[in-house]
Amino acid sequence: MKKQLSSLLLALVLLLSLTPAAGAYDIKTTASSPIAMSLSHAAYLDDSGTLWTWGRGVSGELGSGARDNSSVPVKVMDGVTAVSIANGVSAAIKAGKSLWMWGSNYHGQLGTKGSGDVNIGGGNNFDHASKHYVHITPVKVMDDVASVRAGSFYTAAIKTDGSLWMWGDNQYGHIGNNGGSDKTDRYGYVYQTEPVKIMDSVSYVTFNEDAHTVAAIQTDGSLWMWGKNIHSELGNSGQGDKFYEIEELDSVEYYQTTPIKVLENVTSVSLGANHTAAIQTDGSLWMWGSNYYGQLGNGTNTDAGEPVKIMDGAAAVDLGWSRTAVLKTDGSLWTWGRNCYGQLGSGSTEDSNVPVKIMDSVAAMGGYQDQSAAIKTDGSLWTWGWNYYGQLGSGSTKNASVPVKVMDQTSAVSGHQGTMLAVKTDGSLWSWGWNYYGQLGNGSTEDSTVPVPVKTGVPSQDAAQGNDTPFSDVSRDAYYYEPVLWAVEKQITNGVTATQFSPGATCTRGEIITFLWRAMGQPEPEGSASPFADVTESDFYYKPVLWAYEQGMAAGSNFSPKAPCTRSEAVSFLWHSAGRPEASSVTGFADVGSSASYAKAVSWAVSNNIVNGTSDVTFSPSDTCTRGQIVTLLWRYLGK
Repeated sequence: MKKQLSSLLLALVLLLSLTPAAGAYDIKTTASSPIAMSLSHAAYLDDSGTLWTWGRGVSGELGSGARDNSSVPVKVMDGVTAVSIANGVSAAIKAGKSLWMWGSNYHGQLGTKGSGDVNIGGGNNFDHASKHYVHITPVKVMDDVASVRAGSFYTAAIKTDGSLWMWGDNQYGHIGNNGGSDKTDRYGYVYQTEPVKIMDSVSYVTFNEDAHTVAAIQTDGSLWMWGKNIHSELGNSGQGDKFYEIEELDSVEYYQTTPIKVLENVTSVSLGANHTAAIQTDGSLWMWGSNYYGQLGNGTNTDAGEPVKIMDGAAAVDLGWSRTAVLKTDGSLWTWGRNCYGQLGSGSTEDSNVPVKIMDSVAAMGGYQDQSAAIKTDGSLWTWGWNYYGQLGSGSTKNASVPVKVMDQTSAVSGHQGTMLAVKTDGSLWSWGWNYYGQLGNGSTEDSTVPVPVKTGVPSQDAAQGNDTPFSDVSRDAYYYEPVLWAVEKQITNGVTATQFSPGATCTRGEIITFLWRAMGQPEPEGSASPFADVTESDFYYKPVLWAYEQGMAAGSNFSPKAPCTRSEAVSFLWHSAGRPEASSVTGFADVGSSASYAKAVSWAVSNNIVNGTSDVTFSPSDTCTRGQIVTLLWRYLGK
């Protein structure tokens, strides 16, 4: 059997959530992708809220009530709004905000006190040499959960009140409760087997199980970190409140068992194997930690014990083993660091300690460790890097040092080391790469170097359901069905082709301004000269952008028309077009401060049932919008 690598789920998401108004069809929230991959199993959350799983099932991770592998999707439960999986473990949030988990509980990672409904033996858990408990069906863990990050060894959840809870393996203090535990195994390893509260006012949490580092962003934008700190990946010069003495190496390794503040005004954070990156509210990218391969991008190969500013204009960052990828606000993708497999996409296998531009017009990017992927604004999916199992989908197992186009009309993709899973705009599921456990879901266990369809049984958007549109990817039961009909009738927009509307494709700033301008009757701008360097007379959005500028919707030297439109930008455009009606700056969302430039726009949009938050306490202002979501907003604003 080919070599298995340790697990860490990383989903690359283009289908970002924009919650509809009350009573409308509910889109998935909690910043969750409809698909997820672990090392050996996969999950899909369909449009009806039904959760499907397939692949390895020995630890009960499929939730099917058995410990059997499945090469085709099996139904787990209905009424699901978000899903997160890792090797041997699955988690789901149901519509009522209850958290359910299943799979291996060897480290207490399910939060059920180390118990289970099956003892599969072979373990040493909690001083019982023959016990390794698993749950083969979902078990309820807690209520009032807004988001969850499942891990193979430990789990983190944020409740609707903003409190962060963690449980599972705590060997390096990465639970954040001062190294505490309620169980100890025969070797002295400690486990927290039921949820313990770590801190309040948290809007986002992530962790890297390979590095045993954890990061949380509070609602005030402060970044907190804890866990292992071998290479100063916590940003505090490699120190900690506890340490290991390694006698054979005559050295000391520090770890931090309680959260420490690292940075202010942070909007996003990503954790690599031994390096960390964060983006601040002004778009500046900061990095710290290991720099052996130049993965910090500061022109050196020297580790950084504290945050170092790398660049401006960053919209998103993704870290692999020792490589870094950044999507800038102008849609350009930049990479640097280790490049032995061509994972930088630069056309060589030489490492780089400075950022290298790879491509333009990128809507979303990510990957897993040494394999990389990007979805462009036209919906095309591109991959590059390590390809041992054919996970690049290129038809071979040869590594690729430049991006290779895999498919068109891609709305979301998720990857793990050796496997990828994608959703197309027509709702169909496709997978490729390693398939030892049937994790491709195509009814076989043979690897595939090209995309293969996941077996039917998972519902897809199907024109046969019946609709009154010319688009095969707009079904009658889709939340955007009526908005699309209205937008086409009013000549606000058409499909990307005669038969495809691409509702899941990312909407750019140029597109939303054009849609809004058309919806407002195509008013003629007073001026004729563009104030923006990146908007020329030949662009389809030329007049709409001029109009937007004159209405006070945009300022500066660049408009960034090709950049994805965010949730905060969308409601701001609508609010400005409505004449900036009076609204409260207090929104009730933890991630929208009263001083934010878009606070009144958010408050106005919510009070007028144009949009809701992504949870009871979050609005997710930086999340990007799809075509289906934007026409729905316009419809609620002008047409409903």
